[in-house]
Amino acid sequence: MKNIDKELIEWAINKIETEFKGEISLLLGRKGACKGPEDGDDMAFDFFIPACDHGYSLARTFIIDDMGYDLFPMTWKRIEGLAALNEGIAFCLADSEILYARNDADRERFELLRKTMFNNLKNKDFIYTKSLEKINSAMDIYKTMLFEKSLGNVRKAAGGIIEYLSQALAIINGTYINRDYGYSERMKQINILTNIPANFLKNYEEILRAKEIETIFKEVHNLMEETREFFEQFTPERKLKSYNYDELAGWYEEARYTFRRIAYACKNNKFVDCFNLGCFLQIEFDILTEEAGLDNMDLLGSYDADDLSNFKKCAEEIEEYIVYEIKKHGVVLRKYDNLEEFLEKNDRGI
Repeated sequence: MKNIDKELIEWAINKIETEFKGEISLLLGRKGACKGPEDGDDMAFDFFIPACDHGYSLARTFIIDDMGYDLFPMTWKRIEGLAALNEGIAFCLADSEILYARNDADRERFELLRKTMFNNLKNKDFIYTKSLEKINSAMDIYKTMLFEKSLGNVRKAAGGIIEYLSQALAIINGTYINRDYGYSERMKQINILTNIPANFLKNYEEILRAKEIETIFKEVHNLMEETREFFEQFTPERKLKSYNYDELAGWYEEARYTFRRIAYACKNNKFVDCFNLGCFLQIEFDILTEEAGLDNMDLLGSYDADDLSNFKKCAEEIEEYIVYEIKKHGVVLRKYDNLEEFLEKNDRGI
């Protein structure tokens, strides 16, 4: 079929300059936008940025000679999101050409956001954090997928997981998923990235070829597990803010009650109490590790409903460690031998 992209661009610009004068900030296009490999890669309009509510009326979806077209709007706020790599269509910002600009200010605003995106891709802390967001999105889909019984729904979920993990890998490599490759060429783009998990492409292809739900579950698990382990190497060195160890002392003074309950539960073989108290404290320990820079404290790893001795010992060792950290930082615990001492010192304001 005849390529009419040039004529459609002229139509859109004329429409903007006559019917929507001053109401469209930018008209953007990309080579091969919304085209298949057989349609060529001429410059075609892709999306526009409206400057007011009425500007949204420029949006069109239509078919000419069996070819579908979509002239769609994106807000400045959404473009800012692309600069922050919030969506998988970052290529709309990275690769687009300005076909029409209302003024130089709008043109410069877009180019500044494009520059911001590429600067973000050079920022190691930024790309690590953004990659983790994509992995967490994949994890959310994965947790739901495990309860699906429909092969179609499982495949759909696997596709979403692959998409987010592919974005994560592209970003950690300082780039973005390039739509010019197309879905059928996605593996080629991933393959040329400098750093990828060793079996990522293998697991990817196994998912595409899988015919049974259990096989997809297995291969998606392998894909998730290896990708998560792969990203550990990029964990930035933790930069702790100054921490007030008086707060840790206050936390421990309150938590002493929970440690006593664990000791009692262990002594009396109350494994249900041990488990639930352990879960409560483990959440607190993980927060302290993050906020106070304390060592990793794994209490629940020692839990055994049939033998609570290791759990009891682990709780005692963690308690001793926390007290040691409090004292090491020069903080004195508010600890009294009896009620009389408490009353005496508090009456004197001590």
